[in-house]
Amino acid sequence: MRYNQRMPALLSLILACAPVTVRLDDSAPPATIADSPGSTVDSPGDTALAQIPPNPDALDTAPEPEPPDGDLYASPGIYEFAITLDDAAYDDLQRDGNSFVPAALTYAGYTWQVATHIKGSSSWQPIDDKPSLIIDVNQIVPDQEFLGAKKFYLHNECYDPSQMSSALSYRFYQEQGYPASRTSFAHLTINGRDYGLYLIVEPHNDDFLQQWFDDPDGNLYENADAYCDVTDISCMEVEEDDEGSDEALRRLGDAARAAGADWRPSVEPLLHWPRFIQGLALEAAIVHWDSYSYDLSNFQLYHEPATDQWTFLTQSMDLDYGYRPWSYPDCGQYGMDLSRYNMGMLAAGCQQDQSCYSEFLDQLGAYADMLEAADGAAQVRELDALIGDAVRSDPRRYWSDTEYADHVECLQRFFEERPGQIREWIA
Repeated sequence: MRYNQRMPALLSLILACAPVTVRLDDSAPPATIADSPGSTVDSPGDTALAQIPPNPDALDTAPEPEPPDGDLYASPGIYEFAITLDDAAYDDLQRDGNSFVPAALTYAGYTWQVATHIKGSSSWQPIDDKPSLIIDVNQIVPDQEFLGAKKFYLHNECYDPSQMSSALSYRFYQEQGYPASRTSFAHLTINGRDYGLYLIVEPHNDDFLQQWFDDPDGNLYENADAYCDVTDISCMEVEEDDEGSDEALRRLGDAARAAGADWRPSVEPLLHWPRFIQGLALEAAIVHWDSYSYDLSNFQLYHEPATDQWTFLTQSMDLDYGYRPWSYPDCGQYGMDLSRYNMGMLAAGCQQDQSCYSEFLDQLGAYADMLEAADGAAQVRELDALIGDAVRSDPRRYWSDTEYADHVECLQRFFEERPGQIREWIA
């Protein structure tokens, strides 16, 4: 929906005899009164100008051009976005940042009135640095969409020298049929100042749930604290509360406490079992250590009421492929040990249950084949060709040219070596 609409020029009374130059809008050419539609000039000598009420259809018969349409996450290039904040909104973001403020989002010559605020925890940055942002497209204008999206995130990816780990990881999840966010890239300015390259990330909202689940009207939870597991409902933050109670989560927590031969019969009926095994294996295969199964972080849980089953949803995938910036000055080898992916209670239970662990190993082997066939090193090179110049020219970047180049090389080496590492470990 467009909000910089052309202002109609309605001339109700003009007290002049000579032709006067007027402009109907910024794009219209100069025109004289005599040439203006809907007006007549009296015969010479008369000083009064008779104005026929204008016909709105005659003023502009050309249809108003439609704002660009399409899929926010389907662009093969880098979007150019501009955000404009008035002084009050900018000051509010400086003082707090956690509350929505009004903003104007401009793309391809069109402007949408949206709401925005800063997001992130350890990646939090103030508005005058390089913050990650939530863009709510229909908070101010109900039912408004922006390239098919009602809400999206702009991530600064401040921990990732390559700026591409999240895009790669989410893509691998999706290609395996696992619910995961779509992504694309944007170059952003705020109030005319260059904020550099951002990753656009799809939120886990109603539209996302409708894509992946037959019943999208369930509860969605996020771990709100470090080391928050499904057994502690007090640390789970409610994102969607469609079911009206937390009873299903309580039952999952009780089942997760089962041990020995009782574990699988207790938890399997409550989990989307194929996705549960998939999720554990994907986290280990691509070294998504900042996750449920390795350090009990960055996960959401969705309960599908129609099946009474839970699915883990992953997020914040900027620290994958063995990289941990505060532990290593280079690629590092953090989280590479596949046996260590047992932090969450359900992940630990699977490793202790012989049948579940066997399925986990089989899925890992399949993902070794997947990583090899996907040729992740080639995908890294393609992304480098797409965003490399934007990364290097980003005035607010956190990493040098050398660090970016080194990490791109690290990622290529990871994809060349990881399939063999997985197969050797399984054997």
